[in-house]
Amino acid sequence: MATLFEFSQAISKLNKEKKFSDSLKYFKENKVQFTSEQIASNDYLISAMLTALRQTDNFDYAFKFLELYKITIDENTKEIILTAYGWLLYSKFKAENQLNEDHQIENETFDDEEITTTAAHHYTKNDIITKIVSFLPLILKVNNDYAYSVVSMLFNSVLKAEKKKPNANWKLVNEICDLISPDQLHTDCRTIEIERKGQIKPMELASDKENWFAYKSKALIKLGLFQECYEISKKALETFDKFHYSNDIWFARRIALSKKNLGKSSDAIAELQQILKRKKEWFIQKELAVLYQECGDINKSFNYAISAINNFGDMEYKVDLLFLLGELLKTKRENDLAFKHFSLSQLLRIKEGWKIPPKLQSTLSQFTNPNIPIEKLQELKNELKKYWQVVLQSNLPKFEGKIKNILPNGLAGFITGDDKKDYFFSLNDYRGKKEDITIGLLVEFNTEESYDKKKGQESDKATNITTMTNKTE
Repeated sequence: MATLFEFSQAISKLNKEKKFSDSLKYFKENKVQFTSEQIASNDYLISAMLTALRQTDNFDYAFKFLELYKITIDENTKEIILTAYGWLLYSKFKAENQLNEDHQIENETFDDEEITTTAAHHYTKNDIITKIVSFLPLILKVNNDYAYSVVSMLFNSVLKAEKKKPNANWKLVNEICDLISPDQLHTDCRTIEIERKGQIKPMELASDKENWFAYKSKALIKLGLFQECYEISKKALETFDKFHYSNDIWFARRIALSKKNLGKSSDAIAELQQILKRKKEWFIQKELAVLYQECGDINKSFNYAISAINNFGDMEYKVDLLFLLGELLKTKRENDLAFKHFSLSQLLRIKEGWKIPPKLQSTLSQFTNPNIPIEKLQELKNELKKYWQVVLQSNLPKFEGKIKNILPNGLAGFITGDDKKDYFFSLNDYRGKKEDITIGLLVEFNTEESYDKKKGQESDKATNITTMTNKTE
């Protein structure tokens, strides 16, 4: 008869050979030689069984295995079991986020009657989240690289999955961030390979510590904890010399929005204007429009709102911006246009199956205009797109110049204006066929403030470029 040590060693050996199903079979056939107390007392055996069950996707059975042998996960649990349990939580969480919540994982490689007859309970996403929240403070006390890899995988996978949800639980995100001090997280960055335009290129990922600041600051702004968000975002900008995914821009934006909500609107406007030079996003333009509206500067608010609605971005996500434009047009006494903007905001919500806010319903009821049916949605959108373009062009001063050169990548170049100044431009800003652009082509263009990353300084960029004449010099 094998000793308990030999029993444990045999299962560990099968695991090392990746014969996990054989490990489970061996356990079933030989466990009768030992009492439950003896099995539970061998940390290596418990860890090996958790690994075998995890590797065969028997996640729920693994939890039941722990219950059956009265193994508790607490501050007294040995490191070898803690790490095996951590990887079990990670694998179960990953599986639950790939499958429907009511789908139970079934695997016929494990048919131990003593365990499977008690494994009717299916551990859902919420069950696993609760277990992870309880587990993280325990594994953080283990100071080695293997335990840290468990922390890293759980922290990033849970928060990434939550952030992706349409209605993310930012209270949960904040709670998980609070379980971990950023000083406990590593600053090294991993590099992966991704495919872009048919080419494989390396991409450096943010460190766990940078991710912590990104998740924490976003959770705080979403929860309305503006003073803390301001402090965390400011600390983030002071902590890192290099940022990923434009995190420096997003931290600066959260500082600005925090200032706005702390009653410092003028500071918020100044900061958002600086951000806009480096990151021309429609929602930043919209935030500036809201700030200027609150300050009573309707013209500036309207101009930023028009820039935002013309900027790249799905119209469905701009329903609140459309409402803002409706309010501004109503203030300007352009009631027919205001009604059409309110109506488009409503029709887009209806199309997407979204709830109509009471404020929008109440506003539309104040108009005597006949309701616009859903069948007219595209027609209304096309009409307003033309209006937005006309307003945008009329608001911007026009410059004349000629194409000076086109960069080797064929995606950008420089225009020399009549003022003898060179303006950088992207081919995406040319309003015509890209193949028509040649050196010497006479063009008209607007300008916007931009930021030259290579030179580390502000610069002017040419936008809305059109051909002035078919002749070239």
